[in-house]
Amino acid sequence: MRRINLLPPEERQRSFSLPRGGVLGILFVAGAAALVIMAGLYLFYLVRLNNEQQQISTLDQQISQQNQRLAELAPFRDLQASLDAKKPVADGIYRTRFPWAEFFQGLAFVIPQTTTLKSLTAQAAPIDIQASSGQTLRPPGTITFTGVALPGYRNVADFIVQMNSLRYLSNTQLNSAELDRQTYSRPAINFEASSELITVVGQDGPAVPLESGPSADVRESPSRNSQDLASHPVDRH
Repeated sequence: MRRINLLPPEERQRSFSLPRGGVLGILFVAGAAALVIMAGLYLFYLVRLNNEQQQISTLDQQISQQNQRLAELAPFRDLQASLDAKKPVADGIYRTRFPWAEFFQGLAFVIPQTTTLKSLTAQAAPIDIQASSGQTLRPPGTITFTGVALPGYRNVADFIVQMNSLRYLSNTQLNSAELDRQTYSRPAINFEASSELITVVGQDGPAVPLESGPSADVRESPSRNSQDLASHPVDRH
């Protein structure tokens, strides 16, 4: 079908054309809206940029402070590396050392009352930092005792038996024993005995206890030893 426009010609032209002023107004409103949007975006990004710059400034200050601390700690970095390199050696020495404090503490309790030590000479087994835990070091150490016993060779035998009861000693044997009637106010027996010093790897722990000090028992052992070693002395002229 053919479309027919029944409006008068003057009305037809008016309906399809807009006034020039209306078009300019629309363009002006659109431009103003665009400017407002652009101004809003500018302010938004300006505030955001200022916040980012402030955060960057704060991070720069923190980095500067951390760099200063790192510079102050730089000498200790080399020290830590040196300690880390030496720690396996120190741990190996600690694992394979002979526990002298514990040995003397035990010795003080097993010396018979009929004997008194005059001296001892000892040498522990050589350090072996490669030895595994639980291993007994070979060759063993050695220790030699010289002492005085009340008359009766059984007193000397008791000393030998008591030495073999210590877990740190093995194969204790008598080297010499002689009755002395001249040195003391009454007869006594001078004797010498020797034994092997046994070192079990890792018996006191696998590594150096850096955060713990000596126990109270170890600290008190010297005074206890001196009291027990001095008990039942044989009087001299």
